[in-house]
Amino acid sequence: MKLIDTKKSKEIVSELTKKASDTGKKAATGVAKSAKDLAEKAKNESYVRKLKKYNPLFPDRYFSDEFNCPNLITIVDDAVRRDIDVCEGAIGWLSKGADMEVLHLYDEAVEMSGIKFIPTATCDAVYYVSSFDRNIFIRTDCIFSRAHEERMAELKSIAHSLGAKSCEIEISESSVEISSQKKSFASSSTANISSVKATQSDSAEQNSSAKISNQRSGRIVAEFEGSDTPTRPELKWFANDDTIKGLIEMRCTNNNSIKSETLILSGSSSAAMSQKTAYAIDSAVSKLGARASTNMETEAVRENTSKLIFNIKF
Repeated sequence: MKLIDTKKSKEIVSELTKKASDTGKKAATGVAKSAKDLAEKAKNESYVRKLKKYNPLFPDRYFSDEFNCPNLITIVDDAVRRDIDVCEGAIGWLSKGADMEVLHLYDEAVEMSGIKFIPTATCDAVYYVSSFDRNIFIRTDCIFSRAHEERMAELKSIAHSLGAKSCEIEISESSVEISSQKKSFASSSTANISSVKATQSDSAEQNSSAKISNQRSGRIVAEFEGSDTPTRPELKWFANDDTIKGLIEMRCTNNNSIKSETLILSGSSSAAMSQKTAYAIDSAVSKLGARASTNMETEAVRENTSKLIFNIKF
C-alpha cells in the first residue's frame, strides 16, 4: 500500500485553490469590464441620439469655412436649452422648416455671430438674408417696405447722378388675397402675374392663388440743379434692369442728347424675392410657431404686380 504524503497533498490542494481563485477573479473582472463597456456604449449612443435630436450649433462649426449659414434666422432665448447637456457651449441650433433650413440663434450669441440684424435683433423675431449682403439679415415683416424705400431712393439717386433737373416717381401697388388652389411652380425666366406665376429656379407645388385689386399708390417729385456732366450711378436694385441701363447709356454716351424720358418699370424686375421663396418662408415661420404679422407670399405677389413710373427731365 502506497503511503500518502500529507504535506505534498496540502500543497497541491492549495495550488488548485489559488488557481481557482485567480480564475474566478479574472472572470469577475471580465464581467465588470463588459458591463462598464456596455454602459459606456449605451451612454455614447444616448448622447449621439440627443445630438441628432437637438442638433446644436457650436462656434467651431459656425466659424468654419465649410459652414453655410441658413437664409432664415430666428433669435431665441439661450435659457430654453440651458440645461441640456449636448447643447452646452452651443450658440444655437439648426432645424428644418418645410423646404428651408433655419438657424435658431441664441440672443447671447448675436454679437459674436458677426451678423447685422435690421432693424434690431429681437427675441422670437424671424429674419431673412439680404439680397445684397449675406452678413445682413432683415426682419421678415420689414423686407418689402424696406425694399420699396430703397428702390425709390435709388431712382432719385440715378436722376441726380445723370444730371437731371427734375424727376417724378410714381408707384402703383395692389392688394392681394391668397386663396386655396393647387398650383405648380416651375423653372422659368419670365413672370406672369395674371396667372400668379413668378420666375423660379426650381420646381415646387403650392396650394394658393391670388386675387388682385388696386390698393395704394405713392408719388415723389424731386428737383435738382442739373448738370451737363453726368456720372454713372451705382446700381443695386436696378443693376439688372435693361430699361434703367439703357437710360444711363443714352445719357452718358450720346452727348447728353436725351432731354426727357418716362420709364414704366415692372416690380418683378427688382423684386425682393420670388413668390416661391416667400411661400417657403411663410411655411417655415408657421412650423416654428412664430407669430407672423406679414404674409410673405401676399407681399411678394403684390410687389410683382406693382409698377414704378419714372419721369426724368434734363
